[in-house]
This record gives sequence, C-alpha cells and structure tokens, in this order.
Amino acid sequence: MARTIAEIKQEMTNAYMGESAVQELYGFSDTDTFDSKFSKVSIESLLFYVVAFGIWAMEKLFDSHKTEVEQMLADRTPHTTRWYRERVLAMIPSDCEEAPVKYCSVDERGARLKIKVAGGEAGKREPISNNHRAALETWLENEKDAGLKIEIVNEDSNRMKATLYVWYDPLQLVPTDKPVEKAMKQYVSNLDFDGLLSRNGIIDALREVAGVEMVRIDDLQTKYASNSWREFKEQERAESGYWTIEDSNISVTYERYKRDNL
Repeated sequence: MARTIAEIKQEMTNAYMGESAVQELYGFSDTDTFDSKFSKVSIESLLFYVVAFGIWAMEKLFDSHKTEVEQMLADRTPHTTRWYRERVLAMIPSDCEEAPVKYCSVDERGARLKIKVAGGEAGKREPISNNHRAALETWLENEKDAGLKIEIVNEDSNRMKATLYVWYDPLQLVPTDKPVEKAMKQYVSNLDFDGLLSRNGIIDALREVAGVEMVRIDDLQTKYASNSWREFKEQERAESGYWTIEDSNISVTYERYKRDNL
C-alpha cells in the first residue's frame, strides 16, 4: 500500500537531519528536527516535497498494477465464481456476433451456483432470448464441475412503485418538470446489476436533484414476476438482478420548503 506524501517526506527529512555532514554544514544538533529549522516554503522543503510526490506517484502505480494483476489472476482461476461470470459474459452462441449476456452475477451456495443474467443496456436491461438461455444452459452443463447444481435466473426486472413527499426550493426546481420522478427512474434502473438497493440510497440520490431540500418515502413497494406487491424492506437485492419503475408507479407530492413546515 502506497505511503502518503507526508510519510515519505518525513522519512527523507529524518534521514537528512541525521547526517553528520548536514549537521556540520548547518550547525544542527542531534535533537533538531527538519520542521523546526526549515519553513514549508524553503527551497529544501520544496525539493523534498517534489521528490516525495514522485515516489508517492510511483508507489500508487505499483499498487494499481498489483491490483490489476490480482484481478486478472482471480478472473482466470478456473471454476471460481469470477471465472464463471467472465465466461458467461464472453459466451457467444453460433447465431450471434457478440455475447448476448451483458450483465451477470454469480452467487455460490454450497454445491449450487445461482447465476443471474440479463441483456440490453444500463437503464434498459431485459432477459436474454429463450434460444440464448438454452445455449447458456448447454455451455454450463459442459463446463461446470461434476455434481455442481446451477440455477439460471433470466427474468424480467423487479418492479417498484413509490409514494414520495418532497420539499423543494422554487428558485431551483419546477415541479411540473417532474425532476424527482426522472431521478427516481434513473437511479433505480441504473443501479449496479444485482446491487443492493436501499431506502437511504434512494433518498440520497433524490437529494442530489437541484432544488430538493428534503425527501420522505411514504410508501415503497416491490413486485417480482407474478407475485403480489409487497412492502420494500430497508435494503434488498432484486431477484432478477435489476429494477425498473414506471411513470405511473411514481407519485410525488411537492411542497415549497420553509424552515417551519418540517
């Protein structure tokens, strides 16, 4: 792990002050410190900073390289969850010119792998076709370890509906433009595939909208496949791996913000 610039400079200046030749040249004693004898804008201090910055930048590059190598090795280690994920994303059936699976997560549960997949693009994810799912099942059957059970999840998105109360600054936000509704749709549909969605995350995202002062979630529900609507917990992962929310399922009440109306 790379040291900080301050740590690197401190090590160099400690060694510098400990040199007998430097002590004789400047008239330092063994107890003198660099900071007590040189100001931060002195030539000596600036030179040490420049050198420390260069060393720090090099150490950061080494850290980045190490992380990349470790990631590559992990991805290429056969039959790990990462290996399965990378292989699924790279699978190209004979009737395709590119891989149909654009999103994938792999969860290991004992002798079972749960693999969630989707096609499309961020904000417009969708299940892969039945033919491509069949090709994926055949490929996995040939590639998987003996005795390993695999469950493929290739479904429509988990749906959501929300009732929100928003206090806003009228100088920055126009409710008729529906900025909160748009932000809600964008945040939910662009969440990392199989990522964790939380009530606090939704509130934080909506408060990023210019003019939004406060947000309250009055009702938040979710639905998967043909199941009934149910209350969304504090945080959840979508059974399908991704979420969508339709315009008709977002209800926002806007109220002008005043310090005495909260």
